[in-house]
Amino acid sequence: MKKDWRERELTMEVVVGAFMVMVFLGLGYFTIILSKETWFSEKTEMRVTFGNVMGLRDGDSVVVRGMPIGKVKSLELAETEGCYGVCVTLMLDKPLTIREDYEMKIISTSMLGGRQLQIHEGSSGAPIVALKKYKGRDPYDIMEDAADIVNAARTQVVKGEVFKKIRSVADQVETMVTRVNEGKGVLGKVLSEDETLYDAVVATVGSLRKVVARLAQGEGSVGKLLSDDATLYDDLSATTAALKRVVEGIDKGEGAVGRLIKDETLYEAVEAVVSETRAAIDDFRETAPVTTFTSIFFGAF
Repeated sequence: MKKDWRERELTMEVVVGAFMVMVFLGLGYFTIILSKETWFSEKTEMRVTFGNVMGLRDGDSVVVRGMPIGKVKSLELAETEGCYGVCVTLMLDKPLTIREDYEMKIISTSMLGGRQLQIHEGSSGAPIVALKKYKGRDPYDIMEDAADIVNAARTQVVKGEVFKKIRSVADQVETMVTRVNEGKGVLGKVLSEDETLYDAVVATVGSLRKVVARLAQGEGSVGKLLSDDATLYDDLSATTAALKRVVEGIDKGEGAVGRLIKDETLYEAVEAVVSETRAAIDDFRETAPVTTFTSIFFGAF
C-alpha cells in the first residue's frame, strides 16, 4: 500500500515537472516570435556618436529605408575610444554598406515620445567608408523649438516695445471711456443724459421721413421725376432729343449758326462787316468834336 502511494506521488511529480518544462518552452518560443529576435543569426555591431539623443532608449528600433533592421543595444554618456557626447551602440541583423554621404538621425515615431534611429546609407555613386564609429546628426526637437518661440514672444511682450504699445492703447481706451462717461464728444453727447442732441436727431429723422413721403407721393420736382407719371420724363426726353437734333444740325453746317461755324467765307464776311463798323465808329468819334464846335460858332451869328 505504501509502495503504491510512493509510485503515484512519483508519477505526479514527473507529470508536473513535464508540464512546467512544456510551459517554459512555450513561453520561450512565443517570446522569440513576438520579439522577432533572431538569436541564432550573426549580428553586426555599429557605433554612432550623437551630441543629443532626445530620449532614445535601449531597445528602440533602427530603421533603414523604412524597414527595421536592428535595435539600440546600449547608450553610453562617456568618452570611449574617441567617442564623445553620447555613444550609441547598435545591434543590426545584417551588415550595411555605408557611403561617404551617409546620414544617421533620431526621429520621433509619435507625439507621445517614441523614438527610433534612422540610417541613410548614402547615394549609390558615393565612395564606401568603413569606420569604427559614425557621426550622427543631432535630432530636431519640435517641442523645444516651440518652447523657445514662446519664451521669445514672452520676452518681447514683457520687456520689449509690445508691452509698451499695449499699455499705450489701454491708456487711450481708458481716456476715451472717461470722455464718453463725461459726455464729451459726439458719442459722449449721444450717450449722455442731456437729450438735446437726441431731440435734434429725432427731428432730423422726422424731416427726412416727410421728405421721403413727399417723394413717394410725387410732390416737388424730384418727386415728379421719381413718380409713376411719365409726363415730365417724356418732356425731358423730347427736349433732349430736340437739343440733340439742333446740335447735330449745327455740326453738319445747317442753319445760320451752323453755316457761321462751318462756312469760313461767311465767317470772314461777318468779320469784315464787324471791322468796317468798328472803323466807322472810330471815325465818328474823331469828327464829332469838330462838328459840334462849328455848329455852336455859326449859330451865334
